[in-house]
Amino acid sequence: TSAAETAHLLDGKTFVGKNGEKGQPLDPNQDEELVFQDGRFTSVSCFPYNFGSSEYSARVVGDTIHFEAVTMSPSHGKIAWKGFVKGSTAEATFVWTKERWYWNTHREYWFQGVRKE
Repeated sequence: TSAAETAHLLDGKTFVGKNGEKGQPLDPNQDEELVFQDGRFTSVSCFPYNFGSSEYSARVVGDTIHFEAVTMSPSHGKIAWKGFVKGSTAEATFVWTKERWYWNTHREYWFQGVRKE
């Protein structure tokens, strides 16, 4: 498979679930939707904070598709995403960083969800 083919491995898939802080259970109030479309990745819960869509990379290892993306916000920094899709489920970790001259933000989260049909 070429790089172009693997870049779009997850296109047309959306996973709905919950986010949580790393080391904590998923938060029942933190709804999330991860959308893969046209070679781009979008986190619906981060959209209100001006995190746009970004290109994603994906590769197949056995029966699992691993993906990575970095979403940026002009006002809120960046989020680095790493995750995998196996069957109809997805899991990801994401690290939000924002550098300011007086302090830096570094928070880690995780996501678990199922494919939206």
